[in-house]
Amino acid sequence: METSKSTLTVAREALKAGQESLSDYRHPKSPHKFTQPQLFACLVIKEFRRLDYRGIWVLLAEWSELRNVLGLNKVPHFTTLWAAGKRLLAKAKAQALLDGVLHRCRQAKILGKRTPLAAIDSTGLETRHVSAYYTQRCQRHQGHHKSRYPKLSVVADTVKQLILRGVVDRGPTLDITEAQATVQETVSHQPLGALLGDPGYEAEGFHRFCREELKIRSIIPTTDRGRPRADGQPHAVRGHYRKLMKSHFPKVLYGQRWQAETIISMLKRNFGSALRARSYHSQNREIRLRILTHDLGILLRPLRQVMSHQVTACSIQSRTHPIL
Repeated sequence: METSKSTLTVAREALKAGQESLSDYRHPKSPHKFTQPQLFACLVIKEFRRLDYRGIWVLLAEWSELRNVLGLNKVPHFTTLWAAGKRLLAKAKAQALLDGVLHRCRQAKILGKRTPLAAIDSTGLETRHVSAYYTQRCQRHQGHHKSRYPKLSVVADTVKQLILRGVVDRGPTLDITEAQATVQETVSHQPLGALLGDPGYEAEGFHRFCREELKIRSIIPTTDRGRPRADGQPHAVRGHYRKLMKSHFPKVLYGQRWQAETIISMLKRNFGSALRARSYHSQNREIRLRILTHDLGILLRPLRQVMSHQVTACSIQSRTHPIL
């Protein structure tokens, strides 16, 4: 799916989202050279153009029209932008900024007050641009074992392809490890109707958490577990909701789960699968900035009539299977 490709348009929208979520200045006695929304917009453009801090510093110095859009009388130094990223992309501030972006999506009629159909998925990201194949073949890098990597779990709107919430962890871990925290954070800011997940999230406890505590229809295929039986018969399915998914699985509705794969693919194609940051906390901040930049690009893309048809289809499908 398309996202906005206009740097100036993304800069305007990032500035507006920052103005709705952040105060102009962090402290009354701060230098007041740049506002927090201006610095946030610079960080978004840095990620949008796939630049480092020195790269966005040069871009701002050479592009007067971009400075005019952001209202900058002077160019912030790259050390200023680094310090702003460390402050503005901390978990609490990044969540507030994401709320601001989603609020602008609701104002633009892109996102409703309730998401009827969402999907959960996770992916791993590279900590460096050296590929696993090169690491194995190159003698100089043979001692570098990629046993741990940043892992992002997201809940996304399957129709609008907006990332509603994301939780950053370290892999390799089972997908179910971050599932409850990711869904809990999402529901606290955006109510969900149904949640689609791949077999990695299939557990009776997760079904109960979604359906009984959060009142969300979890739709996850039931898989066979354990070693094959000697007589070749399948294992007995245990658990009320796992049995329900086994006997009455809504295949048509579950077909929209692939949208989660598309969203993760968009993140990696637009911003790369490797992170520029090296330390643990800076990698987390870079991932949060990518989520914000992705949603801003979705907010500004041209709307298609087919999206409204998909919403209607999902609503009809959810009403036809109220028990699942």
